[in-house]
Parts: sequence; structure tokens; C-alpha cells
Amino acid sequence: MRRLLLAGSLIFSVASIAPSIAAAPTLVGKDAPDFVLKSLDGSNLRMSEFRGQVVLVNFWARWAGDSRQEMPALDRINITYQRAGLVVLGVSVDEDLQRAREFAGAMKVSYPIMFDTGSNIGRDYMLQKMPMTILVDRAGVVRYSNVGFKRGDERAYLDHIRELLRE
Repeated sequence: MRRLLLAGSLIFSVASIAPSIAAAPTLVGKDAPDFVLKSLDGSNLRMSEFRGQVVLVNFWARWAGDSRQEMPALDRINITYQRAGLVVLGVSVDEDLQRAREFAGAMKVSYPIMFDTGSNIGRDYMLQKMPMTILVDRAGVVRYSNVGFKRGDERAYLDHIRELLRE
């Protein structure tokens, strides 16, 4: 009987936690928050300037090992689909601006890299873990979000990108 009570208690505990895990905040279906950030080349870029194009925004940090793996995959996607109307933007959320600049330079990606030295954009985009990638449709609505990165995620990105480019 005691084992049965323990098992029941454990099941109840897991069941009560599961909804809160599944209900992590997301922007999917909402307008992408606008922002202006300074890019690696010194220019200011505004998210709303890319309305009318499909935008992939990748939030990264040099200390997040998955960022080092994801950025080259995103660069290949950028090179392949930029003429079709895709814009890839990288946003560093690293607090050490100099080290973030060095990391970005070493990655040698072809898409714009921007630097968020505050926490407003991270809060607005509900950043949970680095890297985090979102896809925004031509109307400025977030249509897909992925937290973290593992090999193969780029295939899911491509499926969503192709769908959004056809719309």
C-alpha cells in the first residue's frame, strides 16, 4: 500500500509539473517585437525594415557551444535563400561586447550580426536558452521558434522557410 501511495504521489507530482513545462512562453502567432541594434559593420539595423521578407533571427552567445555549430548552418541557408526573399539576422546577447565581436568575426558568416548589450530585446523575445531561432513571415508575425540547436534542426528551419517563401 505504501508503494502504491508513493507511486501515486510521484505521478501526481510529475503531472502537475508537466503543464508548466509545456506552457513555456512563446511569440508564435504574435507580431515580432521591433528593435534597432548596431551591427558588426557599425550600421544600425531595425527589425521592421525587413517587413515584406521572411526573416530568420538567431539569438546567440559565444559561450553557448550550440551557437558555434548553428551559425555555419544558418550561413548556408542564407546564401541559398537570400535571393528568394529570406533575411538572416544574428543577434549576440553576450554581455562582453569585445569578445562577442571577436567571436562573430571568427565565424565569418555572410549575414548581418548585431549586438544586444541590454536585456530588453531578450525579454521582448522571451529568450529562454541560447541559441534561440525564430522565423518571421512577410507580415512581421512570428511563425516558428526553436530553443537550442542540435544537428538536423536546420532541416526543420528549411521546411518552414520554404513554406513561408511560398506564401
